[in-house]
Amino acid sequence: MEQNRFKRLWRHWQCPRWKVEKFFPTADLQRISQKIGASEQHHTGQIRFVVESRYPSGAVLGNVHPHTRALQWFGELGIWDTELNCGVLVYVSFADRMVEIISDRGINRQVPPGKWQEICDLIREEFRMERYVSGLEQGLSAVDKLLTQYYPRHVRMDAGDDLSNDVIVA
Repeated sequence: MEQNRFKRLWRHWQCPRWKVEKFFPTADLQRISQKIGASEQHHTGQIRFVVESRYPSGAVLGNVHPHTRALQWFGELGIWDTELNCGVLVYVSFADRMVEIISDRGINRQVPPGKWQEICDLIREEFRMERYVSGLEQGLSAVDKLLTQYYPRHVRMDAGDDLSNDVIVA
């Protein structure tokens, strides 16, 4: 990540929420939310997506890292509080051009950390080519495959989701 705080601050100032929302149309986000729900029928994982446009200036100058913000979102959204400790957060720091995946302890016992990095790299590559919605969709597909492999749903459950499937753009 960029070491020059003032360059980073400038990049964050250039990414207000309204500008970033243009890259993620509401209809596309609703479609992805539906795909998250369908995905969760194949495994016992609970998936959330957060795209954060920028940080407050104080956070940038205080050198807050995207991993730290991802952990904060993980806690704020209660992703750690699923019945089977099976929550996964795919977090995008748009201004920093960083993707972090945070998974709960139940999943961490089974999924090698390098697998999450591969998915982060996949999403970042799509974003680099300015295919933002495709990046989220491909990331979801990869997370779905991984969770289906390591955390399969053995019985179809009619119980509702532990977590909302909505994609957050903040």
